[in-house]
Amino acid sequence: MSQPPHQPAASTPRPAAGAPPRRPGGAGAAPPGRRDPRRPAGRPPAGRVPGGVLRPQSPHDWFAGRLLDVLTGRQPLTMLAGKVRDEAYQRLWELHSRRSDWRPRGARGRTPFVYRCYPFRTPGGALEVCAVVCLDRDVFRALAFRLEAGGPDAATGYGPERWRCTAVEAA
Repeated sequence: MSQPPHQPAASTPRPAAGAPPRRPGGAGAAPPGRRDPRRPAGRPPAGRVPGGVLRPQSPHDWFAGRLLDVLTGRQPLTMLAGKVRDEAYQRLWELHSRRSDWRPRGARGRTPFVYRCYPFRTPGGALEVCAVVCLDRDVFRALAFRLEAGGPDAATGYGPERWRCTAVEAA
């Protein structure tokens, strides 16, 4: 008995001989029709080193992002419960209720993000941080907070030093 010849189920386009293999569309894909395998020169994406490995995020950058998420209403205030001390938590409740202008209106505009973060280390080892946040096109605001290390025996907080927020302000 003879077997029928094998036929592919669907025809797929094949790259020309000598052309680099194409990746499917999505993030990092080349524009349609591009044959040049080189990438544009420039800085590596944020949070990555040139080898493509993720860089650990500093405590002040991490906390500035979480604080912005809370003040813009993207995350609940209780998200920071174990990371903020009592007086600062009370102040955060006040800021959360007063900062309705930080919350996005409608579907227009961009997602708020931390534009710059300026940490200052005090002689006692605490970090006093000023963060500039972008709420929308040409709408910038400031956050200020203080992080103190709780030590390795601290039960709450984050990171190897267990940083906790002891003061917070928004303007």
